[in-house]
Amino acid sequence: MLSRHRIVLVLISLVALVAVACTSTESVPDDTGDPTVVPLATEIVEPASTSDEQPSPTATVRPRATVTPTPEPEETPVSESESVNFYLRGFSSISRGEYVDAERTFTTVIELEPKFARGWDGRGQALMLQGKFEEAMLDFDRAIELKPNLSIAYANRSLTRIAMDDIDGAERDARRAYELDEDSVAAQLVLGRVYAREGDTATALQWFDTAVETDPEDASTWWWRGRFFRDVLGAGNAALDDFNTAVELAPAQAALYLDRAQLYIQAEIEPELARADLEEAISLSQDPKLPKIIDRAENLLTVLDERVAAVQ
Repeated sequence: MLSRHRIVLVLISLVALVAVACTSTESVPDDTGDPTVVPLATEIVEPASTSDEQPSPTATVRPRATVTPTPEPEETPVSESESVNFYLRGFSSISRGEYVDAERTFTTVIELEPKFARGWDGRGQALMLQGKFEEAMLDFDRAIELKPNLSIAYANRSLTRIAMDDIDGAERDARRAYELDEDSVAAQLVLGRVYAREGDTATALQWFDTAVETDPEDASTWWWRGRFFRDVLGAGNAALDDFNTAVELAPAQAALYLDRAQLYIQAEIEPELARADLEEAISLSQDPKLPKIIDRAENLLTVLDERVAAVQ
């Protein structure tokens, strides 16, 4: 199972990879492509004084699933010290954002132990985080073939399907991951996204709330829910609270500052706070280099400068 830090990095990096594809400098467009999402250029975000008008989280109703046990074959253990070292080195590279190196390292693990399912899952993550979704799918498929009860492989494949806009497939994989592990944060977040896309915002919020409750120390749970509040419900104050918590938990993640700045800009308040967040996002994207986040942040700085100039 991934450590908490790796889960945060995988979820945030994947969403950032999809999110920063927007290039408009005239508005702050929605990045999800979901028909249920309110475009940010026209979304109304309430000022802080209207916090009592925000939609409050629903009562905790944890969606349940029926577990269907699946016989699993013997998985080749990572027994050799060389394999162990490469395996750990692969995730260390992922944690530093060095996804190409991680891919190469997990390839070595696979060559040493081709029946080790988690090695295939690890390389799939490295490929997914590079945006090589088709190749990642093949590795997740192989991991599941070798170990049908490997929850994390289903969860990662569901994240990849979301990035490929395969919503039905993402839902199937997320539900399977949840059946195998009800504490799978990735599965919970994907199901929240699926229901949001379908327009069932109440159920979507239940899933996002469940993810936060499952692991409140995981910044990605707050971030995904914050984006849901901002992009789907138009609940600016609730979104800001979640973004603030995410930043506190993972202060080195550039994408968090980018999203919080986007919220400030669309609300047309606190321009200096937005500027500070954008500059921080650019700074954090220097090593390792994250050109898409840098470009997006620079575009938003241009939008901010134009708005400030217009007011003056």
